[in-house]
Amino acid sequence: MNSKLKVGFLLSIITERGGIGRVTSIISKELNLNPNFDIHIISYAKKKQNSYDWNNNLPYHYLLEDQIPMKKGIFTASKKLRKIIADNEIDILISCGAIVGPLGVLATLFKNTKLIYWSHSSFKGTSNKQFRMFNEHFTAYFADCLISLTKTDEFNYKNETKAKNVVQIYNPIDKSLQHNNITYNTESKKIISVGRLTAQKNFETLIDVADIVLNKHHDFTWDIYGSGEEEEMLKKKIEEKKLIGRVNLMGQSSNLYNLYNDYAMMVMTSRYEGFPMSLIEGLACKLPLVSFDIPTGPNEIINDGLNGFLIVPFDINAMASSIETLVKNKDIRITFSKNNPKFIQEFNLSNIIQKWTSLLNTL
Repeated sequence: MNSKLKVGFLLSIITERGGIGRVTSIISKELNLNPNFDIHIISYAKKKQNSYDWNNNLPYHYLLEDQIPMKKGIFTASKKLRKIIADNEIDILISCGAIVGPLGVLATLFKNTKLIYWSHSSFKGTSNKQFRMFNEHFTAYFADCLISLTKTDEFNYKNETKAKNVVQIYNPIDKSLQHNNITYNTESKKIISVGRLTAQKNFETLIDVADIVLNKHHDFTWDIYGSGEEEEMLKKKIEEKKLIGRVNLMGQSSNLYNLYNDYAMMVMTSRYEGFPMSLIEGLACKLPLVSFDIPTGPNEIINDGLNGFLIVPFDINAMASSIETLVKNKDIRITFSKNNPKFIQEFNLSNIIQKWTSLLNTL
């Protein structure tokens, strides 16, 4: 009988609040149900509190006690990681995101362990960030396989890096969302946006859009779920625009799945994305979707005019106008909501786990 395939997922922090942590918790938990796999979770830095529903039965490894910049900690961490790989006979290491890409390369160099680089950000969206682009190209060159989240980035990585093998696999919808009987709330007068309060998510522009929409439609409010370094700046802008109580910073929530039914639509204003988990969660919860048509992600989830609107980046007036169309027309909201299930199959967890299983077995 063949021994189990031992697979390690390497993250910057296993408990971080963001798309990488969320989707890795889903994929690792599901793969661990396969008796042929032995899954390990490895974190660059240790944090005391988990944010997502991680499987407590998985083995967890920490490379450093404190989160220090990768440039300072990479060599110490790589030595520890090499030992973890050896002690646990890891067959495949998966570097989850650009920040831990080079760490995965150093840890698997001259070893039999295969390296997968699982990209979690838009290749084009990060092209102006020198350190991240070095990580992308360096890791792509050494990895045995690169997983892109979108078809657009599959093309980009194949044509603009020296990656040996590029495979596209979508992030999945959590099966707890896919198999529940969600009913769209036709009477809601609330808009939801979800994401870290960082420059990438572009909530500053969201407030400009909200200023137009909410000053015309006083019965609607807009809630933003997330935390991050731009919180104080956003609070000040909300105050300056006299939108206190209308645009609400709700903080981090571990209960989002149960909150989506309170909302009429989901809006995303990001400057770039790898593959936006919040949008597929909105899709699964039958929310009409509105997003800037940034290079990767939204246009593979939103079918313009069928289940939402794609807006030319970063046209504030056009986005406000599209949101107003939904605000004023309940029938369009209901139609978009009814159309969402038609587009969900590509993100079905069982289909995506099959692709992961096939890839890991092939390597």
